[in-house]
Amino acid sequence: MKKIAVLGSTGTIGRGVLDIVRAFPNDFNIVGLSTNTNVALLKEQTAEFKPKVTGTGEKDLTKVVTTSGADLVVVAVVGLSGLLPTLTAIRSGKDVAIATKEVLVVAGELVMKEAKKYKVTIIPIDSEHSALFQCLRSGEKKEVKKLILTMGKGLIAKMKKDELSSVTLEQITNRQVWKMGDKITIDSATCLNKSFEVIEARWLFDIEPTKIHIVVHPEYICHSMVEFIDGSIISEMGTPDMKRYVQYALFYPERRKMRITQGIDIINKTLSFEEPPYDKFPGLQLGFDAIKHGGTMPAVLHGADELAIEAFLAKKISFTDIPLVIKKTMKAHRVINDPSLEGIISAEKWGQEYARKIINKIV
Repeated sequence: MKKIAVLGSTGTIGRGVLDIVRAFPNDFNIVGLSTNTNVALLKEQTAEFKPKVTGTGEKDLTKVVTTSGADLVVVAVVGLSGLLPTLTAIRSGKDVAIATKEVLVVAGELVMKEAKKYKVTIIPIDSEHSALFQCLRSGEKKEVKKLILTMGKGLIAKMKKDELSSVTLEQITNRQVWKMGDKITIDSATCLNKSFEVIEARWLFDIEPTKIHIVVHPEYICHSMVEFIDGSIISEMGTPDMKRYVQYALFYPERRKMRITQGIDIINKTLSFEEPPYDKFPGLQLGFDAIKHGGTMPAVLHGADELAIEAFLAKKISFTDIPLVIKKTMKAHRVINDPSLEGIISAEKWGQEYARKIINKIV
């Protein structure tokens, strides 16, 4: 039985992990669980799964990693609180299934360098990166021509450029697919989330930025693709259900028959692909800019985005101000190459503080 520790077991992904474990009780043993604030649900989960160790709050995350005896650590906590436990898991020789995108956005270079050093596998749970991870099993790295990240086309994307400045939170959260929290929903609307995915892909797959491409795919059926040098394009398609990707991560490198998720009937389905709207959504370019500069720049991008979204939610700035605040913050930053963990965290905080200054001038 594979021994699993789940950091963030009371969140959406964490609960999904436990659903998979319930469906395959003879394959997994939950040895560690943690939550930030939902102690009541953690108690219920503890009574059901009887893990070796549990934890509450950020301070207990590394304890769960180091004392649970896990083979696989699922990192599904919110924000940068997942960074230190991820590094701890890697340095303890444990494979990591990662759903916390901030870890790779802010410190992807450091994390993957450590993963290579300690010979552990980082398995992405995010749909696009899981799709790429699966497609890349079709060939060797030297055979890859490009990675193709797909992005959807919701209500905001269909608006005219001059309508975007008046976009409201209510319009942003009116999504038909992939229901998420406010932060990631706003990031998706501004296309900053896709920029973050570009950064993640760059480090996860050790791929040059020029080989990462974005296409718009309105149908939400194809979740990303890999084009190989012989012209073959391998895609991962299926229902937009995160439990498919959770199940894949837990069983990797095996596949198992679905028990709680549904397949997709491709009959009468249409697939279409469009150029990404870089002009209308300048946030799309910022991820490429961040990895071009490297070093501390991705951390600054993330920090500035945090403050810009906070200001948007407080109705201090408009929707179209978000990428402008971030771009100005990045422009002012002096990059530190090959930063330490402390340097990365400091850069993220610098990005927040500089963005705050810009926002105060707008207000």
